[in-house]
Amino acid sequence: MLDASADTPAATPVRAPRERTPPLVPEVEDIQRGYDQLVCEERGIRGTQVRLFTFPHGSTDVSRTVVCLPGLGASGRSFAPMEPLADAYRLLLWTPPLKTPATHTPLQWNLSVLDHPESRLPERFALLGSSYGSLLSIAYALEHPARVKALVLVSPVASVRRVRRLALTLSTLVRAPRPLAYVFAPTVARVLGGPSLPPEGRAEIVREARRLSSLELLRRLRDILAADFLHRLGELRVPTLIIEGGRDLLVPPAAARDVAAHVPGAELEFLPTASHLPYMSHPEAFNARVSDFLARHPD
Repeated sequence: MLDASADTPAATPVRAPRERTPPLVPEVEDIQRGYDQLVCEERGIRGTQVRLFTFPHGSTDVSRTVVCLPGLGASGRSFAPMEPLADAYRLLLWTPPLKTPATHTPLQWNLSVLDHPESRLPERFALLGSSYGSLLSIAYALEHPARVKALVLVSPVASVRRVRRLALTLSTLVRAPRPLAYVFAPTVARVLGGPSLPPEGRAEIVREARRLSSLELLRRLRDILAADFLHRLGELRVPTLIIEGGRDLLVPPAAARDVAAHVPGAELEFLPTASHLPYMSHPEAFNARVSDFLARHPD
């Protein structure tokens, strides 16, 4: 009897398609995997465009709104790893205008845009700010205390005396023009995110920063270098959570302790192996702490 299998060619194993390695310096429109599921809405506020990102199947409960303000050159997309919280909270991932008028500092302009009726934000909401976004969050909570029902400050910037000026200034190299971008940008992104930040996160930091002009980035940097809200933190009367990475090279842990010591009743959480962007590098631990805090302070 003939062995039929002898004339049957062996089946070629099917290889799973390789996942594309994120580029070191992606094109501006090359949104990275894991950050591409968000819905983007553009709102015209005071004549400038604000990009507002939301999760497609997230909560629409206005009473559970959390406005998230990103860092120096980032956008609301950087908060994509917070998706597990979207079932319970209406997360509005805010992106400041790419250009602010010369008549205002970026901080002043963003404060006015956030509070403008065209922003269509609810009367009261929780506010989460990272780095430059934390500076904006502190300023907003001081100026409009009745509107903020809970405050989460990530890698908090309250006074330039408490941040590493050189490291902060060097962080603007994430926006370096080509071909310098290939030298500086990926390294800066790694420093910002730390060794635990996945390649997609590093590429996303570089990609989004490239949307911003060098002038606007430097103007925001001047806001930070001129900031000194430390003496006013005692005026805050809102439940406050401070989250700090133990390996943050821009905002040292001592700075976060200082902010916590000045805010009445503030809670301080350290993520020992995280760097400047813990919501991107350590999303599970970060989301757990934020979820617990917001659940204890619903009003």
